[in-house]
Amino acid sequence: RLDYTPFENHRSIFLEPKVAIIGVGEGVQNFISILQSTNTQDITWEITHIEPQDFMGANGNLGNFTILRAQDSLKSNPLCVSQVIFFTKFDNVARIRGVHFVNEYANPTELINALINFVGAYSYEVPLNLNPNLCDFHHRRAKADGSGYCAACVGVCQTYGIYKDERKMEINLNPLDCVACGECVSVCPTGALSRITESLESLTLQARMYNGYIPLVLQDSCMSEVVDVLRDFKGSKVLPFVVAQPHILNEVICLSLIQESGSRVLLYGDFTPSNMQAIEGINEITRCIFGFDTLFVASNAQELRNTINTIKSLESHAHNLAYLYTPNADESAKEVLSARLYAWVRGGSFGSVGVRSSANIKVDSHKCTLCLSCVEACNTKALINNNASFELLFKHSLCTDCGYCADACAEKVITIESHTLRLEAQSFEYVQKAYDEPFKCVECGKIFATTKSIAKIKGILASSFSGDDIKMKSIECCADCKVKIIFGPKGNS
Repeated sequence: RLDYTPFENHRSIFLEPKVAIIGVGEGVQNFISILQSTNTQDITWEITHIEPQDFMGANGNLGNFTILRAQDSLKSNPLCVSQVIFFTKFDNVARIRGVHFVNEYANPTELINALINFVGAYSYEVPLNLNPNLCDFHHRRAKADGSGYCAACVGVCQTYGIYKDERKMEINLNPLDCVACGECVSVCPTGALSRITESLESLTLQARMYNGYIPLVLQDSCMSEVVDVLRDFKGSKVLPFVVAQPHILNEVICLSLIQESGSRVLLYGDFTPSNMQAIEGINEITRCIFGFDTLFVASNAQELRNTINTIKSLESHAHNLAYLYTPNADESAKEVLSARLYAWVRGGSFGSVGVRSSANIKVDSHKCTLCLSCVEACNTKALINNNASFELLFKHSLCTDCGYCADACAEKVITIESHTLRLEAQSFEYVQKAYDEPFKCVECGKIFATTKSIAKIKGILASSFSGDDIKMKSIECCADCKVKIIFGPKGNS
């Protein structure tokens, strides 16, 4: 794990004693007087008092809050403070570090001590990495209702450690408020999010060392109680596999643990609904292919004992689960998952399973003009085009079920079969969804478009170009020849 742990994820900032106080009344004035008279650690407070009717909002995070006030103009310098204190309740204010609500403190001294704790040098870690090129939300246009196409990570974050900017359509990390719980990693369908200290490559190579053993995934804090249980199973193949944050578990990590160790896997501790959804998804897959579960969860010592006994009884029904695959940094989680599942499916056909963030699509090939808007929309390479043969190709196992391709389709000929994965060889290879004959320029013979697209354009412009043979002919010409026939000598047309 240490081989893959970067050293540059440690950060520090200097927090100045600048605070904004939003509220009105005698209590506010009394607190300002107490804070100004506080001389702890030779701190001189810079205080800005804002009445509730003048407060328009706040952006930023600890050490760098920008306060929006009614009296500020576009030319005004924004008010920047390190911390904000609210005597008045605002429902739209995020509960993040550096934001203090007076009613949550027993007395002024307790609040002042909290303020002092955030003054001076402040060190923190950056626990997450975001690859925006893989994100199903980042810089995509909004849906009709203004929402984005994913942002599942934002939905599970309880601390504002990750948030979305719907104006810029961006996902942003806030390491100052991130508690590294791992839930955002577990729900990300593409692998755009990862824990810096526990990359997929690192976990894969760790799991490879467990070949011949049964990995028991747990946090270090659970080690003593697990060792007590394992004393009762001397000679068993169960071996602890310490993970700093098991809540990052998703389908691709679970599958990697199974295949790299070549064994069923034990999971110990309390897991989130997202973790359990991933675990059940992989178990449904292995039930279809092999006829048994491969992931077993225990939340206490007695359940762990029962689970170990269950696994021991299943050892005689072992199948070849092993498959070694080392992911690289450029691969999406979907690409890794696809390669791993194909190792089990190969030429077989095991039916369909209900898997989150997976879908099949149907394309009305008769109406598709191969404009390739769907290809441009897809960021997991589920949809690609073959320029040599004018084909629209789709790989079912790479689809995240985001729906962006269907919304981007100008002809509205794409329909989506959500939450499903077909365990058959065809799902793991590119198959043709639409095809068109190439259209050659009537002047030079160069291929520059598809037959259907030219036919559609002619249909749209026929009434406008009626009676003008040169303009009608220009539709069937490549860019170079179009200019020649429109602006060249009319006698040469």
